Amino acid sequence: MNQDNNKPKNMKKLTLCLTVVYFLVILAFPVYMIYDYHYILSTGEVYKIRVNAYDPYDPLRGRYVAILPDIQELRWGASNVRLVKGHNDFVTDVIRASNPDVDGYIKNFKMERYYMNEKAAPKVEERLLPRNILSSDVVYVIIKVKNGKYAIEGMYINDIPVEEYVRG
Repeated sequence: MNQDNNKPKNMKKLTLCLTVVYFLVILAFPVYMIYDYHYILSTGEVYKIRVNAYDPYDPLRGRYVAILPDIQELRWGASNVRLVKGHNDFVTDVIRASNPDVDGYIKNFKMERYYMNEKAAPKVEERLLPRNILSSDVVYVIIKVKNGKYAIEGMYINDIPVEEYVRG
């Protein structure tokens, strides 16, 4: 008899333990993604990629600056590539690579958005319109690369972060 009374109590404990484990597993994924992103930003190798940018409006995603790399091989995404640096860390070439141990290796590269303040994105677009951009202007993003992954550190116009550029 006593054993039958313990079954519901044991089931409650088991259900509680499984629920806690379930939520810990669910929380582990975003925590790992955030940690990995910050780890790449703090320890990755710097690469600069020249880009063209515009500000599309998307009611679901909000304001962002759509970016299109100047290097043709990177425009629509690439897999298993190695970025080759030139002067001042700017990417000059992209090479197909199967060895993940080489510098600048990225497993999956698809850079299409730079998220920023809703009010600043239209100002960046206005500044980067063809009629407003000078031939001497250099627009680029800095990415950091580590272990086949990359993270965007920031977007710059003439070595000034776009966030500061639109303020001043």
